[in-house]
Parts: sequence; C-alpha cells; structure tokens
Amino acid sequence: MSFVEDLPSRVAEYASSIGADYCDARLEERQSSSIRVAKGSVESASSRRSAGMGIRVLKNGAWGFVSIENLEWERVKEAVTKALKLAQASSSVKKQKTFVATAPALKDRVKGLIKRNPLDVPVEDKVGLALDTDKVLLSYKTVRDDRVRYSDTVYKKIIATSEGTEVVIEGARTRMVIYAVAHGNGVLAPSYEVIAKSMGYEVFEMQDPLEKAHTVAERATRLLDAEVPKGGEANVVLDNDLIGMIVHEAFGHTAEADHILSGSILAGRIGEKVASENVTIIDSPGPIQSYGWTPYDDEGVKGRDVVIVERGFLREYMQSRETAAKLGMSLTGNGRAEDYSYAPLVRMRTTYMKAGDWDPEEIIRDTKEGFYLKRSLHGQSDMNGVFMFVVQEAWRIKDGELAEPYRGVTLSGNAIEALTNIDAVGKDEIIDSPGTCGKLQLVPVDGGGPHVRTRLVVGGKA
Repeated sequence: MSFVEDLPSRVAEYASSIGADYCDARLEERQSSSIRVAKGSVESASSRRSAGMGIRVLKNGAWGFVSIENLEWERVKEAVTKALKLAQASSSVKKQKTFVATAPALKDRVKGLIKRNPLDVPVEDKVGLALDTDKVLLSYKTVRDDRVRYSDTVYKKIIATSEGTEVVIEGARTRMVIYAVAHGNGVLAPSYEVIAKSMGYEVFEMQDPLEKAHTVAERATRLLDAEVPKGGEANVVLDNDLIGMIVHEAFGHTAEADHILSGSILAGRIGEKVASENVTIIDSPGPIQSYGWTPYDDEGVKGRDVVIVERGFLREYMQSRETAAKLGMSLTGNGRAEDYSYAPLVRMRTTYMKAGDWDPEEIIRDTKEGFYLKRSLHGQSDMNGVFMFVVQEAWRIKDGELAEPYRGVTLSGNAIEALTNIDAVGKDEIIDSPGTCGKLQLVPVDGGGPHVRTRLVVGGKA
C-alpha cells in the first residue's frame, strides 16, 4: 500500500492517539470533464482535477469536521487536531450527545465498470458527440431551444475508520442530458432524456445519444398539437420513470432516518401498513452500473439492500451511523457526502419498486377511463409525502386503449395514498431514472420500477 492510500488509516490512528472517541477519514481524487452545447455551438468545455481529505472526529458526544487539500503529514496532523478541538468545543454546549453505531472492521477494494476510461477519450470526441446530438435536435424545424450537457468523472476514494476499516473504491460516472423545447401554435413544449451510468464512455454504446435526441425532439413536436386535459382525480397508469420519481422524491425522503428524527410522516410507523400489498420498495447499493452505485458509504459501512416497504408494510429506515445509534436500529450504508469537503448525511442510493405480475399493456387494457403518464419533467415534495410533478407526456385512456395525447399535465397527491391506491404492478421492473439529488449536498442517485396503476389528481384546465 502506497503512502497516499495509507494516509486515511494513519489519520484514524493518530486521532485515536490524541484522544478521539471515533474518527473516519476520506481521501478522494477526482478527474472530471464537462461540455455544454446549445444551438450548434459549444458554450463551455472544461476539465478539473481535485484531491483532498475529509476528517471527522467524535469526542464527548460531539462532531468536529475538517477538510484539507494539502496532504503533507504535518498539515494533516494539524487538521486532525483542529477537528478534535472543534468537537470538544461543540461538546461543551451540546445538550444531546451524539453516538455512532459500530460497524465490523473491513478491508476491501472495489472497482466499478470501466471498459473505456473517459480519461482516455480525446476531448474532441466528446465535443463531437455532443455536437452531433445537438445537430439531431436542430434538424427538427419545431425545435427553438436546445441544450446538450456532457459530463464524466473518474474517481478514487479511500475510507478508513478508527475501528480498523480500510476500503478503496474506484469508479467512473458518465452522463449526458439532452433537452429541447419545441414551439408552434403559440405553444412551448419541453422534453428531455438522460443517459447516465456508473461506467465509462461505453455507456454510449448501450444508449445512443442520437436516438435519444430523436426521441426528445419528436416528443416535444408531438405535444404542440396536444390539448390540455380537464383536471381532477383520475385513474392513472404511471411508467417506470414516474413511479421512480414518486418512490424517491415523495416517499423515499420521508424514510431517511434524519428526517424520521425530525418528524417525517413515517416516524414511529415501523410495522404499519403504508402502501398496497402489491408494493415492495427497496433502496439498494447497486446494481454496479446504476448511477447511484454505492458499495460502501462514506462512513465505511458496507452497503446492503434496505427493504423500506415489504408487501405494503413499513419495515426499515435508511440510516447513518449516528441515526442508527439514536434509533437503536441496524446500519444500512446510507451515510453519503457530496465529496471530501462535506460530512456524510443520510442519503438514498438506488431506490426502486419491485415488479409485480401484470403485463404493462394489460394494465392499460384493464383501465376503462384514465390517463397514461410518461416521464417526469420536474417536481417537488415535502416531509408529509405531498408532491406535485410535471409530466412530459400524457395520453387519455378510453375503454382500455390510448386515445388523444395531452400536454401541460401535472400529477399531485400524497405518497402514502398514491402507494396505497396501487392495484396493478407490471412485470417490467426498470432501474434507469438517474439524477442528482440535492438534499443540502448533491449526490448521484438512481431508481425506477415497473408500470403501475393508481389514483391521483391530474392537473390541467379547470
């Protein structure tokens, strides 16, 4: 083991030697590139390399956290001492003491999927791909505004704790966002798609950006002739992306243990029925190619599947070391940080609903009246599970068949009611709803699920 890889372990040992009750250290190195293209030209292209360490110390029931970029040993020791002093100062005024749940001491090295390292791809190729994707969007006369954003990150992370854990994680994330706005008939219609995986540049062999660009432009163009539906409560069939949005945004955040401690709608409800018996929801550290892949969290805890809901019953919350200690529950591997300059928080990873036994087409055929809703555009939710999402594409269902398309559709309701009303769950479990979750810090996440049918409020004209 080189000096650099050994550094987090030396930090944890040194912290213990000067009186820390617990210490974890994260050494991270990242190399990334970013390209923005719009209307046929490159708006920006940049690359960045960053390296540093986050040092967290627990003393007398309080945290002290320091991040540092100068990794010379003398400077690092000063940072550890500073973190300890911050913890001691906090402890003197902190009424409710903090403890951490213990974890097994593990030594491991994990590497993600990288068949074609983005660092080895010439920037001209990346720019060319973004421009070619942009060219497809602009080939549609209806498209008046467009954006293509490419980004990649190759990283190495080393985590060590005073309990003896030493974990090395290497991986890459590659992403492209394809966005267009069509204009016509006095209507503006936005549409977008995302390609994002925890893998190298080979992701674009799996999902062709040019095909995605056609999908985006055609969807936006098609919506120009669509009407706005009459709003009201209705039966709705949700695609894989929209159920993923509900599971993450509206429901998942309410099952994060720090929100439980703050009084979210799921607080104190373990063992209670919170969804239909058709619903099982899992937050997973994988699969390895998902954008939210987290084999170990940033506290050195090995990730495991968290069965949040099992056949309708609330079973578990997602935990950090601190929340697990406070709630007396087991660790889950959900302590995540944006990078070395942040302390970990309870965060989701890859959150999805398990498949059922309906064919997706069968769900539509079985629906006499309602809406088929596809792809989220954006939305918001709160800790009571109340949400409102804007839908990219909507179709009226009449007598089991898709009728006319609609635009300007919103979807709103309460997450528990939405999950309780689910009476059909498809076989087509798809985990491909990548994003960047912004709970105080930005972290990559993923999710999805099968097609489902439920009852919600569809917003349109009065």
